[in-house]
Amino acid sequence: MAVSRVPKPEPNEHDPYFSNYIDRVQSSDLLEDLERQAREIAELCGGLSEAQGDYRYAPGKWSIKEVLGHLIDTERVFGFRALWFARGAPTELPGFEQDDFVRIADFDGRSVESLISEFGHLRRSTVDLLSSFGDAEWDRSGISSGAPLSVRAIGYILAGHVIHHQEILEERYLRPLEQQ
Repeated sequence: MAVSRVPKPEPNEHDPYFSNYIDRVQSSDLLEDLERQAREIAELCGGLSEAQGDYRYAPGKWSIKEVLGHLIDTERVFGFRALWFARGAPTELPGFEQDDFVRIADFDGRSVESLISEFGHLRRSTVDLLSSFGDAEWDRSGISSGAPLSVRAIGYILAGHVIHHQEILEERYLRPLEQQ
């Protein structure tokens, strides 16, 4: 049976690195937050031209398309981790190097629209998976990147990660584009 409210994870349920994301989530309805974020990303980036999608606020920084691609990759990796741990799989999962993923993926070769669409579909799938979990699944955990990670923490990390990148997109990408 699915739960209606998912409490925030305790500090021992995740690597301290993830506190930055978890602490950003202030709502009491995690699943609704996750659903809403797909719409917010579509609204935030949906009107961008392809040239704007290629914008980088500084040399060596990701383009807007690469940020969107990074959100997709992170959603997939953490969604898999949630499934793995919720199902009680006993093996440790490796970390992933986000910069390597982005460098190899060629997100700049895709359209802004396709990236927004993929994120929306993927987030819907993540929400469906997480919504199917009962208390037992939310309470399960495993080891990822050498540190404990609970399913509950994963849900909050996913939400906080998008909040983090929404702020960066607004401040470092979209505001300068508006001023051009």
